[in-house]
Amino acid sequence: MVIANMGETPSQMSLNSFLMVVEKKAYNMALISLANHAEALDIVQDAMLKFATHYHCKPQEQWKPLFYRIVQNLIMDWHRKQKVRRIMTFWREEDGTPEPWLASLADCPEQSAQQKQQSEYVLAMLNELPVKQQQCFLLRAWEGLSVKETAQIMKCSQGTIKTHFSRASAKLKVGIEVGNE
Repeated sequence: MVIANMGETPSQMSLNSFLMVVEKKAYNMALISLANHAEALDIVQDAMLKFATHYHCKPQEQWKPLFYRIVQNLIMDWHRKQKVRRIMTFWREEDGTPEPWLASLADCPEQSAQQKQQSEYVLAMLNELPVKQQQCFLLRAWEGLSVKETAQIMKCSQGTIKTHFSRASAKLKVGIEVGNE
């Protein structure tokens, strides 16, 4: 999605580098939350465009939290729209099957069958978490953001972040223990 241009300034090149680094992680976060490949790509593309348009002049140390706030907002907006769509179209049958959302696992063919099965199980468990717990867990555990940064991104208190993260971790731990039996 990000294309380097020979006529770019150093700040534009560092913006491109930043977007290339966060692109796959943001896609995986969106994919887990939305369970739809095309929608996840759209979310990441929209987030990158909004970030580059509105926040490229911000100091680089603010980029990561700002970018993930945009991703988080777009994911939450998508879920709100889906809720309204389900309410408005409750009489229709869903005739499509969900797209596979574990595409990233195919990137590592050397994984054993057991590791792949475990990964699919954990990702399925992540997908079952409430959206806020899921996003909190992904931002804290996968992205390594601080409680403060995660609270800023999710627009809630640090205490709420700690609660969401604790609950998500506990649910995942129990699910993994049950799955390993």
